[in-house]
Amino acid sequence: MSKRSLSEGQSPRPNKGSKLTTSIINGGETSINQYAGWAVPAKDYDLPTINIADMTPELFYNEHVKQRRPVVLNGALPADLSRLEKWRDYSYLEEKVGSQSIMVEKRSSANASFGKGNEIRMPFKKFLRLIREGDDQHYLTTQDVLANLDGRPDLMSPLMKVLQEDFPLRPSLIGSLVPQNINMWMGNSKNGASSGLHHDYHDNLYIVLKGRKRFRLYSPRDSEKLYTRGELLKVHANGRINYVGEETTAYGADLYSDAAALAARQKDEAEKMLEEAERAVGEGRPGAEEQRERAEEELERAMDAVLDAEMGGDEDDGGDAIACEEQYEDKGRLVDKTVKNPNNFSKVDVNCLEDKEKLKETYPDLLDADAAFCHVEAGSILYLPASWFHEVTSYGTGDGHLAMNYWFHPPDGNDFDVPYSTDFWP
Repeated sequence: MSKRSLSEGQSPRPNKGSKLTTSIINGGETSINQYAGWAVPAKDYDLPTINIADMTPELFYNEHVKQRRPVVLNGALPADLSRLEKWRDYSYLEEKVGSQSIMVEKRSSANASFGKGNEIRMPFKKFLRLIREGDDQHYLTTQDVLANLDGRPDLMSPLMKVLQEDFPLRPSLIGSLVPQNINMWMGNSKNGASSGLHHDYHDNLYIVLKGRKRFRLYSPRDSEKLYTRGELLKVHANGRINYVGEETTAYGADLYSDAAALAARQKDEAEKMLEEAERAVGEGRPGAEEQRERAEEELERAMDAVLDAEMGGDEDDGGDAIACEEQYEDKGRLVDKTVKNPNNFSKVDVNCLEDKEKLKETYPDLLDADAAFCHVEAGSILYLPASWFHEVTSYGTGDGHLAMNYWFHPPDGNDFDVPYSTDFWP
């Protein structure tokens, strides 16, 4: 399931497929798809599974995170995630969060897919009762979150905060990746309920606790063939997808915020230089006056950069260039909200995915994309890098299906200890 898009849907594109393979930059052509990670090597590829006991954080980073290669991890949950086992007892969840108000997605019929953004509010205990009764029309997905003290979206919803003692904020397996959001997923389906074909904007560590999940996967290399609702602007080397009006850096920061953060760092450095120069002048060191002049000039340039960054967003008449999940509101306000028909979903109906004749007529480019498949059983974990397209079919009757996931800001560096090219994310 997608982590929300704040831009109301872009204009639909023709069903003849996306031909946006190049754009013009400084008089030359460059591919909008710069993805450089691992890609599905053949059609109908079975994704490998690995015993999690054989995986260290460093090995996991080098073989999967850095390579942008998804994997299923089997075996006992790591010690720092083992408390999630308590969630399999629904009486525990009812006692802990039964009174919490949640938003659940409601689909129109048992044959319809989720992912349309049609939500209703109810207490968690009412939703849990529906699951116990076998209801398969409702699905607990991502929840709206509030802004924290510095105005950024909080790491988790009020529902997850009540359960926070059951899981670490950053699992040891994931190394130094920075968490973006933590969620619970819950539903019921006898014949399988589909999420719809879509991609997320962040690296995903998806832990199945009840039921089972079948994933159909496509790498970002095939983005132009998957008929997204939004108009593709760029696919970064690490896979992070941008849409028109939602441009970000490879690590997911909107351009204005990134420029402001860089300017603030330069200002801090310039202030330190000036402080040192003033000390040198006071001590009568040779060349101190020139040093102070240079420091003052540097500080003036840094202050101009801060002002430019602060005013940059006002110069754009559209006002929507901020990245979809990094647009913030005042403290205490809802941010990072679910919208209907988000850009990161495919227009291809899930019922067409196995119908080659229908695809040939309506979405022919999809036939050229290479799909991988995997099954994730209860107790297993799927790692899925940012912007890998996936269609998830969830199975679970009686007790339903239940999962928990972490999203992490997509890394764009090459080092286990420093996986990002900047220190933008705290």
